[in-house]
Amino acid sequence: MIQINNKKRNISKLDMAPLIDVVFLLLIFFMLTFAVQGEGMNIDLPTGSAQGKPSPEKNLIVKLAEDGTVYLQQDAVSVHELPKKFEGLLKNKKNKTVEIHAHSKVRYDLFTQVLDYARIAGGENFSIVR
Repeated sequence: MIQINNKKRNISKLDMAPLIDVVFLLLIFFMLTFAVQGEGMNIDLPTGSAQGKPSPEKNLIVKLAEDGTVYLQQDAVSVHELPKKFEGLLKNKKNKTVEIHAHSKVRYDLFTQVLDYARIAGGENFSIVR
C-alpha cells in the first residue's frame, strides 16, 4: 500500500503591521516637511520712492571682437590709444567700474593688455563678460 503523508504545510504569512507603520511614518514625514500653500509669515515691506535719487553712473564698456578690434563705448579704438582714452574717461568718474566684453576666441595677450591699461588708468572694479 501507498502511504500518503497528510502533513500540513506551513504557509508563511506576511505581517502587515510593520508595513502599515512605515507607510504612516512616511506620510507624516512628507506632511510635515512640505509647506502647505498659503501658510507663512506676514511681512510688512517698507515703501520707498525713487524720486530725488540721481541715476547711477554707467560703467565704462570695452568690447573685444574676435578679429582683435577694440571698441570703447561703441567707438573703434586702436590698442595704442587706449591708455589716454581710459585716463580721460576714468579721470572724473565716481564709478570706476570697467566692463570688458570679450569674444571667446579673442587673443589672451590682447585681453590682458586692455585689462592692464584700464587698471593703470584708474579702473577699480572689473566685470568680465563673455
